[in-house]
Amino acid sequence: MQRFKQPKSLETLSLSRLADWVALQAERQMAPIGALAQRDVAGAQTTLAHLVATTRTHLEYNVPWMLYDPLATECIRALTELLDKIKQALGFRVAMGKFVSQMNIAVSMIEVVFTQSLTFLSIDTIPKIMRSVFYNKLHMLTGLEFLNLGSLSGGWKTSDMEVSIIQALKELHRLKYLCINYDCTDNILRCIVANCTNIQKLDVSSSKSITDDSIDIIAKLKSLKSIQLYRTFVTVAGFAKLLIRCKKLEDIGRCDDIGRVLEYIDLSDSEAPPFYLTTYVSRYAPQNHLQLAVDMCPYIRCMTVFHNRNSVQSDLMVLIGLKDLRDLKLLSCDFYADQLKQVLQVKGCNITHLHLEHVDQIDLNALMYISQMCPLLESFTLYNCTLIQHTSLYTKKLDLLPFRNLKRFTCVATCTHEQLMFVLANSLNVEFVHVGTAVELTDEFILKLLDKNPLIYLKELRILQTDCLTITSLQSIIESCMCLEVLVELESWSLLTDSDREYIRNYIKVNNFNIDTAPIRRYDV
Repeated sequence: MQRFKQPKSLETLSLSRLADWVALQAERQMAPIGALAQRDVAGAQTTLAHLVATTRTHLEYNVPWMLYDPLATECIRALTELLDKIKQALGFRVAMGKFVSQMNIAVSMIEVVFTQSLTFLSIDTIPKIMRSVFYNKLHMLTGLEFLNLGSLSGGWKTSDMEVSIIQALKELHRLKYLCINYDCTDNILRCIVANCTNIQKLDVSSSKSITDDSIDIIAKLKSLKSIQLYRTFVTVAGFAKLLIRCKKLEDIGRCDDIGRVLEYIDLSDSEAPPFYLTTYVSRYAPQNHLQLAVDMCPYIRCMTVFHNRNSVQSDLMVLIGLKDLRDLKLLSCDFYADQLKQVLQVKGCNITHLHLEHVDQIDLNALMYISQMCPLLESFTLYNCTLIQHTSLYTKKLDLLPFRNLKRFTCVATCTHEQLMFVLANSLNVEFVHVGTAVELTDEFILKLLDKNPLIYLKELRILQTDCLTITSLQSIIESCMCLEVLVELESWSLLTDSDREYIRNYIKVNNFNIDTAPIRRYDV
């Protein structure tokens, strides 16, 4: 990655200017269409529709089909800026009719990208004022492969949304991914089965109309590999039927009753397993349920469990039966007492992602064990853990260089500088680092770390709420981290003044560094 900002590609500049041209066409026609609307409303609507159709045809002839997804993003950006411009121009003497007419023209112009060349659409990324246009004209996007309709009405007007969604889905034959939260119904599922035969991933989370009866419909989707049914009214019996009838399923999302589901199947239809689930997510996993998961779902690659410490046999050794385990996320367990160390000793050579949350008994020795037992580890997270002081240090010479393949490290846990230094100083290839508020970093620590490991491949750094770091650390980080692209949360560094932050941003700008220090909104993280 370039340390310095590079000129934008001609392709990017062309799409951006083309989107600005679309917004300019809308702005130029606001006065004549607004004047016409005062005399002939129907004529004004016809003129606007003709403007949209003409512009759409012009784009279809001049924009390659594979660039329509980024073009749509740029058009949304340009038209959003136009909407903001209209709002800012609104004064006390501006007629409300004129304002509404201008807003309507700007919003309607987004229809210029409504062609079969658009393959990706996520409603959540579109300003709310434009969403109604997408809902009403969704049937025009016949080339969509990815469609995220978000929460729609949030479950308040499911019956009202049903008709329009069904009419749109009848035309979307290429869909592979579909997300409808809160408002999915059996009628919508039947429409999906009849018209969207290529569906591989389906998310109907929080839809209260989805019950065990819906499983008979879902089972007809022959290409389905992933389905999210969290917070629906599907029961244990319904999930059991789903697993038995949909043999290709690899992911059923978060299902806290998955253990009971496997138990139900084991008692009622012992010939059904094995299942081909690759993802197991549950917040309730006693020992017998984990054993059933290993026996009946031997292809699990990603395991997320809340460990039950109260069970008679509470160790995690049962997990060694998963031959393909790659991603392990454990909540609430003890590193030594629950034999997590022994699990990593057997399976660590395959583990690439390790997430430890509310895990106790982690000390410097435990970190050393992880570094040696998981040589291929790429992502390591310590969340809400309290790392303890070691009683006797692991003195044996390490056989492997620690954390050489680590790319992402997140530490939102209480730990000492020594423990944090061991991980970061050895993570020579790390690209993402997130340090939480429980660790009080100092300038001395940062300088010592950069002296041992310059972090030359680091792309993103997040240090939350520090009361000790100064502009000295900030300058050292910028100078040392040659690939740094994102350096955020500077507003939470209490020793940095506004002038310090302004100085650093000007320094980055003057030197043309490719570093983003803009404040981020908490809900976008």
